[in-house]
Amino acid sequence: MAGGAKKKKVARGSKNNKKKKDAARDAVSELTDDVLADILSRVPIKSLCRCKSVCRRWRDLISHPEHRKKLPQTLAGFFYESYDRTRFPISARHFINVSGAGDPQIDPSLSFLPRYESIDVVDSCNGLLLCRGWKSTDPVTMDYVVCNPGTEEWVVVPDSGWSSKATFYKVRIVRLGFDPGVSSHFHVFEFIPDDVWYMNDQEEYVDGRIEVVAIYSSKAGVWSFNEDHEWGGQFAMPMDSKSVFLNGVLHLVTYYGMVYAIDVKGNVLRAIPIPRPDYDECNVGGVYVSQGHLYFAGEFFSDESGAYELSVWVLEDYNSEKWSLKHNVNPLHMFGEHYYSMFGNKFSIISIHPEHGTIFMVCGTHKRLMSYEMGRVRLRSISRLGSHSSTPYIPYVPLFSGSLADEH
Repeated sequence: MAGGAKKKKVARGSKNNKKKKDAARDAVSELTDDVLADILSRVPIKSLCRCKSVCRRWRDLISHPEHRKKLPQTLAGFFYESYDRTRFPISARHFINVSGAGDPQIDPSLSFLPRYESIDVVDSCNGLLLCRGWKSTDPVTMDYVVCNPGTEEWVVVPDSGWSSKATFYKVRIVRLGFDPGVSSHFHVFEFIPDDVWYMNDQEEYVDGRIEVVAIYSSKAGVWSFNEDHEWGGQFAMPMDSKSVFLNGVLHLVTYYGMVYAIDVKGNVLRAIPIPRPDYDECNVGGVYVSQGHLYFAGEFFSDESGAYELSVWVLEDYNSEKWSLKHNVNPLHMFGEHYYSMFGNKFSIISIHPEHGTIFMVCGTHKRLMSYEMGRVRLRSISRLGSHSSTPYIPYVPLFSGSLADEH
């Protein structure tokens, strides 16, 4: 009897718990979309991603463009291009969601922009894209266009004087700086090498080092040129050098094993040595921002393993300029035997997640997009981009609030 009574009590308690859960579900279901969106806007981004799997209503609510404006934004995916001479058009632009599933969150055509012969996405920064728009009237001249795909606003940047037919193919390195938490204004950085700056002066010795930094301020509406000879010509960098805009300063990896920090006036504030002196000039590594810190990732040869290993470092104390090793892994251990037999060392890092320690890579000849969680040591295949896809693979974090100054 006692045993039976006890069972009855447990059963009654289970029923009571079920009633409470049903009542809680009913209360949530009665909330309007606006109220629920306001509640979800206060949820941390990691938990918000999990909320998508609660029910179809929550998933649709979180994905809806109007409600997304209220929600915290994180990495949505990557822009990239493909070139295939067997199709028309030969060149096409794509957007892949970070999950690899579903329709693209962003329309890669950027159809809201003014009409150009073609448009290249060059850089992104905190929700804005920097594009080159090639003019149909003269296909070797172009405009810089800064746009926000989330709000479909755009601004044409005036010509700097170095984007002409004669110099464009040498002034290829251009970057964007923007911090919506500080201002709606942005900066465009053009890095002008000495073989362009001195192209009319035969007496100058040139080797492709950066001689001048040109900076466009959307607030001032003009370009300025920093020709400070104390640093002019002292650094060079690859065309695809990774860069990040952190605390109002542009950081990018140069040759000679340095991370240069350049302010919005073109001044070099710091030249931070990368954490490993044995860098490879053919693969200088890249800088990224995650959890508010500057990260450096690159491949280095290990005498211990006799192979190249991936090392990730974090600059936890910016003032000391000392890096701390975050993660180190042999590609064989990272990929496992199956993927390593396909990729080997044929992979390139394209981003690190801004909220947590997940690395994104493009691997192998068929350009497979993969993620690797450093904390869990877990690899995931996201999508096969195809052998015709090409760099740059540009990470994009949507910005649905705020506006561009003088936008269209």
